[in-house]
Amino acid sequence: MQEKQNIRLLIGLVISSLALIVVVYISARENFDVVDKQLFQVEDQTEINKVVIKPAQGEEVELDFEGGRWRVNNTYDADQQMIKILFATLLQTEPRRQVATTIQDSISNHIHTTGQAVELYANNNLVKTFWVGGNDRKTETWFQLPNDVPYVVQVPGYRLYIASVFELTPSDWRDKRVFNFNWQNFKRLEMHFSKQSNQDFTVSLANQLFVINEVAVADTTKLSNYLESVFNLQANQFLTTPGKYDSLLATTPAYSISVTDIANRVYQLEVFPQLKGEQVILGRVNEELPALFSKQQITPIERKRSYFEY
Repeated sequence: MQEKQNIRLLIGLVISSLALIVVVYISARENFDVVDKQLFQVEDQTEINKVVIKPAQGEEVELDFEGGRWRVNNTYDADQQMIKILFATLLQTEPRRQVATTIQDSISNHIHTTGQAVELYANNNLVKTFWVGGNDRKTETWFQLPNDVPYVVQVPGYRLYIASVFELTPSDWRDKRVFNFNWQNFKRLEMHFSKQSNQDFTVSLANQLFVINEVAVADTTKLSNYLESVFNLQANQFLTTPGKYDSLLATTPAYSISVTDIANRVYQLEVFPQLKGEQVILGRVNEELPALFSKQQITPIERKRSYFEY
């Protein structure tokens, strides 16, 4: 009797050991049967001259390198810092592991219904395409090649929501500079205050020096700093739809800055009063494009004529 009991215990031990081995094997496969770290990369990133991002929902983004600069949807200059972030993301992102087998189908469906297809081109030849998606909490990103399973991806050493780079709209990719032209072609700048016209002023060039027409002797240091702030002004965000700012855009702006170049092209920024409780300030570029600015960006450009007087 004791011998039979020992045999049963031995059989149970063997079965338990086999089960443990199977579990360890499956776990090991999920953790280590991974990964070509360059699975989603191209052989030579410097050859990429077009990136197309096609969201399952929303407007397509096409980034093209032409004439020595990147363009957005063949319409706007691209934000060069965002281009650097994009290519750094493509270079450094690597697969960490496959998505667990039990949820691969649901994750793949989620990617294809809420994510973005990314296409990389070199000399108009498609060299890589994959899908990008993320979880609703925006804490995990998945990449998926065509006809493959999704992978959890990472940038080693960082905790990033990588998918956010591919979720940007066309307006997010465009250059945020407001007065975006060659300043060697500057002709004049006109500042107009809606309720204080006596503080209006015009900056022009005289003997290769910037002067304020209405100020006999201007503080050149203040004027230089002011012009530098105007030249370098960037919006935090361009708005494709005004949304809650629609009614404010229908009012009179607090002031406007108009810059004219030697070809008599005019570049204009209108700035509206800051709403109570708002952290941002609304502007409008060239009478059509709403934009948001921080107070720190706006303060250096809202100078009145008296500010420059000795």
